[in-house]
Amino acid sequence: MTNINTNKPLHLPRQSRDVAATDWTDQQRPIPAAWHAFAKRKGYRIDRRIRDRSHVALECLACGAHTAHKVYTLRSAQPACGGCQMAQQRGNAAKAGFVLKVRDEAHRHYAIYELPCGHEARLQRGRVAKLAAEGPVPGRDGYHCDICHLEQLQQTAADWGWRVIGADPGGSANYRLLEHEACGHRQRVATANLDTGRFNCGGCGECWSAAPSALYLMRFGVPGLGWFVKLGYSRNPGSRLRYQLGLRRDVEAELIDEVPMPSGQVALRIEKGLHRQLKADHPGKVIPRAELEGWINVTSEIYAAEAEPIIRRLLDEVESPRWPRQDTAKPKPKPRRPRR
Repeated sequence: MTNINTNKPLHLPRQSRDVAATDWTDQQRPIPAAWHAFAKRKGYRIDRRIRDRSHVALECLACGAHTAHKVYTLRSAQPACGGCQMAQQRGNAAKAGFVLKVRDEAHRHYAIYELPCGHEARLQRGRVAKLAAEGPVPGRDGYHCDICHLEQLQQTAADWGWRVIGADPGGSANYRLLEHEACGHRQRVATANLDTGRFNCGGCGECWSAAPSALYLMRFGVPGLGWFVKLGYSRNPGSRLRYQLGLRRDVEAELIDEVPMPSGQVALRIEKGLHRQLKADHPGKVIPRAELEGWINVTSEIYAAEAEPIIRRLLDEVESPRWPRQDTAKPKPKPRRPRR
C-alpha cells in the first residue's frame, strides 16, 4: 500500500475540521474496486484508507494535493480539492493586488492577506474573489487597512491641532477619542467631522457665534447650465466647499474670495445685509432655487456669473477700513422735542 507523500500540501475538508490535522492514521482495510472507479471519474486517486472505516485519502489528479474525505462524499457528491481551492484563492488574491498569507482556521470564510501597503489584514475570501473578478476600479482601493487609516486620521487630526488617543469610549467605529494639543481637553469626535474640520473643543473652544468666521465667494459651473457664484459665510469656507454644499461630481467649483470676520455673529449680520442689497439692486441676477435643484444643496445665496464683479466690489468695501459706509450706516435717532 502506497504511503502518502508528505511533501505535498495536506488539506482537511470542512466536515473534518474537528479531527486533528495530524490524524492520517493508516487503516489496514481493503479498498473496493468500485471506490477506485468513483474516484477516477471525479478526478482523484485513492491513496489509502485513513482514520476510520469511513475516510479515505484522495490524491487530486489535477494538482497532486491530498485531501481527506468520507467515502459517502466520494460516492454521492463531487469532493472538493483543498489544493485546487488554495491555488484559486492565491490567484484571486494576486488579481486583487494582495498576497494570501494563511487561512483563518477560526472562520472558514476568512483569510489573512498582505495588502498593497505592506500591512496584513483579515478579509473575507469571497470579497477578495469579487475584487479579483471586478478588476481595479479608479478611485477605489477595494480594501481597508486599519493601520494606514489610523495614520491618516492622526495626520488629519494634527492638521487641526488635535491628536488621536484611541478608539471611541462608546464603542462606535465612526468616532475616535481625540486630545486637543492646545489645552489637553479630550473628547470623542466623528471621523466625518474630523475630515471636514467641523468640530470644536469642549474645553477652550468658542461657539459658532463667537468663533472667528469669514465671508466667502465661490464660483461653480454646472454642465449645460453655465457658471454661477455663491455668497455666504462659514468658519471654514474650504470645508464648506468640499463637504457641505452637496455638489455633484461633475460640477466644477472653486473658492475665489474670502474676507475674515471677527465672529460668526458679525459675519451673519453682514452677509444678510449684502444679500438684501443684491436682491434690491440686482433682482435679475438672483438665481431661483428650482433652477439648480439637484446640483447644489442650498436654498438661496446663488447669483448669475455676471454678479461676480459686483459681489467682489462689495467684499472689497467690507474689507476696507472705512466700513461701514455712511450710506448703509444706521440713521441717527432724531432728538425728541421738548414738551411745553
